[in-house]
Amino acid sequence: MDDGLVFGPGVPGLPPGASWTTRITHTKNPRRLGLHGHPLNSQPRLRLWLVAFAALLLAGLAAVAAAAAEPRERTVMRELPPAAVLDRPPSQRELVDARAELQRRFREPLFRASTTAGANRAAEVLLDAAIAEPDRALKWAMFTKARRLAAAAGNALVIDQAIVLASASYDFDEIEAELRTLTEIPLRGLDPGRAMRLAEVAERLATRAETDRRFDDALAAQSLAVRAWQRVGNKAAALKAAERHDAIAGQRPPL
Repeated sequence: MDDGLVFGPGVPGLPPGASWTTRITHTKNPRRLGLHGHPLNSQPRLRLWLVAFAALLLAGLAAVAAAAAEPRERTVMRELPPAAVLDRPPSQRELVDARAELQRRFREPLFRASTTAGANRAAEVLLDAAIAEPDRALKWAMFTKARRLAAAAGNALVIDQAIVLASASYDFDEIEAELRTLTEIPLRGLDPGRAMRLAEVAERLATRAETDRRFDDALAAQSLAVRAWQRVGNKAAALKAAERHDAIAGQRPPL
């Protein structure tokens, strides 16, 4: 079939208007066709065109192979995330400057911490600020001060919150720290509401200590819960807590 294209000089023996197909078929020397600028104009140009096409093909294959390999590399990176490392609590020497900075930065809320409401407010301010504090020594000092203020205010929930937040950044004995702070609460000065919250927090702490087979700590926390329920005036809850205390005691290995 003719392609309908007519270019270049004529070929002997063919009409002047012969198409490309007819010319190529009837000529013995394609160079005579006058294919100026066409890939068939010369064999060297054809070879160059083939080389260029092969180079492009190889580049495309290399790009496809690289794209296929990239997701696998990313998958390996996702499967091996770096392990989170908790800080050790700062030393007493490191805390000297941190405590001075704490007093300077939070002078106003600490000045008002002499009342129960003021102590609760100061503890909450310290906890909120400690979450984003970059200085590790100051951050620890803020958590510690918040716990002590909460203990003075009889607020067991804030003590528990301070322990949870600190445990996200520092490697320390959470059970020992919480038990020690809870026992600093002046139990006799608590109203029934705060006493009930202390009892509930102490019972949860006792359960955690029992799970870790730290029976002495579990007994101390459960004993605190018994006394807190008694302060509430809830005899049924106090009796149940006492029974739980005895059950924990039965699990403790003999000395």
